[in-house]
Amino acid sequence: MALWKQALAKLRGAADEAKPSGVEAESGGDGELDVLDEIPAAEGEDTAPEPKAVDKQVLARELQSGIEVSLGDLEFLGAGWRYRGHPVMVFGADVRELEASQQRDFFSQIHLYPCSGVLQNETVGAWVGTDLEQINAGHGQGPFRLCRACLEAAAGRGADAARFDFASHVRSHGDSYFADAPCYWQPGANSEPLQAPASRAEGDCPHCGCRAEEGGWQLASEDAQRLELPVGSCLLCAERRVKGCLHLTGEELLGAARVRYQYLVSQAAKVPAPSWRLAEAILPLGWQPLLQSLQRVLPPPELFYVYAESAQPAVLAWPSLRRGIVESVGGTEETIAEEWSLWTRGQIEAELGFKLR
Repeated sequence: MALWKQALAKLRGAADEAKPSGVEAESGGDGELDVLDEIPAAEGEDTAPEPKAVDKQVLARELQSGIEVSLGDLEFLGAGWRYRGHPVMVFGADVRELEASQQRDFFSQIHLYPCSGVLQNETVGAWVGTDLEQINAGHGQGPFRLCRACLEAAAGRGADAARFDFASHVRSHGDSYFADAPCYWQPGANSEPLQAPASRAEGDCPHCGCRAEEGGWQLASEDAQRLELPVGSCLLCAERRVKGCLHLTGEELLGAARVRYQYLVSQAAKVPAPSWRLAEAILPLGWQPLLQSLQRVLPPPELFYVYAESAQPAVLAWPSLRRGIVESVGGTEETIAEEWSLWTRGQIEAELGFKLR
């Protein structure tokens, strides 16, 4: 019974007790309360509150400019840290054991992985975030800058800090951050699962025009619609047009790159001449940091070069040097390796100073 009804009942009882013995109440006994029960309760009384909609993106949005944690709250993966499922950068670390002059410099650095021993101390307090621009806009203690050791570990020796983008870094190391589960992620939002690429070809790619009879090189139609992309978008165009990163398997992305290159060759009067610009346009975005490093030491490569009929083509090859970069080395590749110097992407990246994988 509502509180206001209980109070009225007590008043009613008190009035009855005050009447002389044998005198009946003027009203019909319990009938008055029966009538009151039919009156709807006042708004907000005895009514269950409607559950509020839970905003599941709150943490993702707060992480854009950063939140304060302890390093022990983070999960370290092969390519960097993750906080409650979100890839993050670490900045504003409060490292008391350093000299006062070093504390300020270390505080202003943004780290991608524990590049020094102090960042392995789980008790150290620090900030974590996902958007470098918002980190600097939201903290008056900046500007914060990318740690040079972390930059070279992510993008190789001589990498340009001005070209670094955290979402691109996450894309390049998606197998580490997302444990091989295809998904879409961007700073400020939770990751969303993706379906496998379309099993059947759905016409030409509406962006680049490439086509192939087999499937597996286009985004699933449901994913395309959810990401506001035209149905039929190839995987390479899709990852270049979304804000954030699409994480798909390396095999799927390289398969789409082969389709794009084969279509380009079929439409050209002759095989295109090797160029770094062509390599950047054909290969997945995750390969871009490696391509940028290779440009400083090697001439432009052939793409998807067939060096042996029984082996998978080399993704990048320099026939005159008998060098090539392949997806994996084993079986036939090991036999051919006596004549060719073959590397996997991970091996050549390690040789060029990349430490994160």
